[in-house]
Amino acid sequence: MTLAARPLHRQPAEDILREGPLGAHGGALVARLLDDHTLERLTREAWACHPQAVEQRVQRADDVAAIRGDPNRWLENASGGPVLQAFYGSSTVLATLAGLTGVRWRTAGGLGTFSYYRRQGHHLGLHRDLDICELAVITCIYDDSPAGGIWGALRLYPSRSHDGLRAIVADPRGGVDVHLRSGDSLILLGGLVPHRLLPVRAGHVRVVTPLCYQVENGR
Repeated sequence: MTLAARPLHRQPAEDILREGPLGAHGGALVARLLDDHTLERLTREAWACHPQAVEQRVQRADDVAAIRGDPNRWLENASGGPVLQAFYGSSTVLATLAGLTGVRWRTAGGLGTFSYYRRQGHHLGLHRDLDICELAVITCIYDDSPAGGIWGALRLYPSRSHDGLRAIVADPRGGVDVHLRSGDSLILLGGLVPHRLLPVRAGHVRVVTPLCYQVENGR
């Protein structure tokens, strides 16, 4: 996966991120940020938070987000608890992200959330992330889908980081599918790389925590 090198100026750190280690890698990679004990605790917390989950459903005919971070979607979201908060701001996680990208990071604020995809058709449409989400860390907490197929896959478009979303919808070539298993984290320049989550099938349950980070002042 290779990001085009033409400079943009939408975000102050954009050129630095494009030219850094993660940008050179295509803007995305899969890493293991959780040990088994923390994964088990996060899994318990995710299901404990689920009764407070709120359904999110937006459906536009052309599947193009009106603004950044507002894609077509159908899923459930719930605020996390202390285990997720500790993972979000972990010094070990922040140090790992700095090593992978060449810049220092801070959390974008809030407690972090869990996202639940558990009904046939639950999905997240094509989008780029909000400006405050310069780096997205999408960690899979639980996924009971068998390996293979495209159901519930994250589809990234690293070679089309300069294309508009409508152009990608009209000609969706260049997609790369990523299948996260429980405990895997996708580290993604989500404001640069267009991405989506393909619909899950009947009986497929997927729980993730999508966390946002911003470049720390002084980088």
